[in-house]
Amino acid sequence: MVFKIFAREGCKICTKAQEVLNRLGVNYELRYVDGEKATAENLADFAYHDWTDTPPLVVAIEGEQILAKWDGSIIGDEHKSWHKTVADWLGQRCGK
Repeated sequence: MVFKIFAREGCKICTKAQEVLNRLGVNYELRYVDGEKATAENLADFAYHDWTDTPPLVVAIEGEQILAKWDGSIIGDEHKSWHKTVADWLGQRCGK
């Protein structure tokens, strides 16, 4: 399973996504889609996974299958814990 974070440079919610996955011990690919580090390949992959206006977009993929997606509105929701959301999802999926 691969996690990809499609991020905007300097985005606080993008940083939160990275911190949560780091605390959970989840490896991920950081793919910038806005800013100096953005690439055409990252933008194309981002568009393939359903462009979102609320960065970041975090996608869990296994092979060609998309297992889960979370956008910035879910990650940045102050009324819910995205850490708990991902931890519960991983627990159901992987027994973590």
